[in-house]
Amino acid sequence: MDLPSGTDTVQDAQGRKRSAEDEPKPSKRPVVSISTWLSSSTGNADANALPAPVTCEEAYIEDRNSVFIGYAMRLTTASPTYIAALLDNLTHVIHPAIPITKLPSQFRHSAPSKRGSTHDMYAFRVLQLKPGRSGLRGPSDFGIEQGKEDDGETWGADKIMRVIRELGASDVLVVVSRWYGGQFLGPVRFEHITNAARAALQAYLMEEQINELKVKLRALDKKIAGARRIPYKENAYNGLKIEQAKRLLVARTKTFDIVLAQQDSIDKR
Repeated sequence: MDLPSGTDTVQDAQGRKRSAEDEPKPSKRPVVSISTWLSSSTGNADANALPAPVTCEEAYIEDRNSVFIGYAMRLTTASPTYIAALLDNLTHVIHPAIPITKLPSQFRHSAPSKRGSTHDMYAFRVLQLKPGRSGLRGPSDFGIEQGKEDDGETWGADKIMRVIRELGASDVLVVVSRWYGGQFLGPVRFEHITNAARAALQAYLMEEQINELKVKLRALDKKIAGARRIPYKENAYNGLKIEQAKRLLVARTKTFDIVLAQQDSIDKR
């Protein structure tokens, strides 16, 4: 929910006053997009570390000096400890790296460690083994675990959960971080939460689909190299789009069938 007026401290009021009276001059640095910022802040992460959150330009919403940013990340367990670790990573690694121009004015003069969001509302759905089950009996051994947290933004998590269900997603944690800018937004804030969550989740699902297609393409590339009896060199497929990947998959499948038939013909001679 929007913060009550009593939440603003004297320091907050003084910070807004300083921002209004001492407006910083326009920066000469290049404008940093949300996608570029997130890529740079997670690019050096250990491959075995926590999954990097996915966001996009559409998941960044600014309204009357309040900022909303949606994120989605892979979730393989409903463990409260693991979810807390993901949120902690968001607070201490991702948020401090946000370009100050993307934040409300009263946060721009704070140290990176003090630029944290006012609310980190979230919802998750994950497919897990049911208690006492081994998974050997098939799908009946598994069930959907889900949960949500408003973090002070009442009903915010409900909006996020609705988006997850509408898109049929699972094994995912969706977070919408809000930086409260000092002005009440009213019911429109729920629209912002919904749109930020949906944009982030759609970007995540698209990335997941592309990654799955890349795995299939690399497997076919390896088979083709083996059939041709040449060294296999892995292709990163950087910048690949979904439609491109689908077309490539069809082409690689045909290529493999042709090469396999040619090798069989040669071997029979």
